[in-house]
Amino acid sequence: MHKLVRYIFLSLLILAFIQSARAQDDPQFKLPCPQVLKLGLNKFVNLYGEKTNDYSTYGQKQAFSYYVDCRRPDNDKRAQELSDARRKQVDEVRDKLSGIGNASWSNAYIIAGGGTLYGLASVGAYAEREDFIAGLIAALIKSESSQQNRSPAARRRANLALARARRSLPGPGAPDLDSWSGESRAEMLSRYRSNVKEMRVAFDRLRVIVRLLPDRPAELLARQIETEISAGLEE
Repeated sequence: MHKLVRYIFLSLLILAFIQSARAQDDPQFKLPCPQVLKLGLNKFVNLYGEKTNDYSTYGQKQAFSYYVDCRRPDNDKRAQELSDARRKQVDEVRDKLSGIGNASWSNAYIIAGGGTLYGLASVGAYAEREDFIAGLIAALIKSESSQQNRSPAARRRANLALARARRSLPGPGAPDLDSWSGESRAEMLSRYRSNVKEMRVAFDRLRVIVRLLPDRPAELLARQIETEISAGLEE
């Protein structure tokens, strides 16, 4: 009998813990996704802070995640208007841009010697990236329905942005890591070089996709590649 009571008590305790954890993960206010997207990222993040009174790093991360949970499904829905080949390109663009952006912010964190703001910036960049994907999808839909997709000026700007992005790519050389020491320095250096490799591989693939896209969407993507590579460099 005592064993049964103890079992029931433990089961209830575990259930209460799970429910508490879920409650902590749930947003502190609800707003329908159409309204979230109508506000846009910056206004929504400000509203989230006002309504939850949470302007902490954690609170801002929650706001960014809430926004992405609305923007990403909307992007996926809009992408259904594209051909299968274009949808696959959009998915790959998202994946490769995320690889570059995450690696760039990770290296900024390593060079700075740590800092929670870099993690927040990386999450914020993810939300901004989904906004970019929305614009890219719209441009591709327009290009597929248009009879005139040639824009030599847009193609020139795309090529220039790619050239600047390539010059901004970090090299494999060891950066100044005075903030780290001993095993930590060796670990961070290894991570830094791994990030550099990932950025260069992703860049090479994205450069191919830029060549395959119509001129105006190609310009949008080239500019975003430049933005992702430069992430954290000015911090």
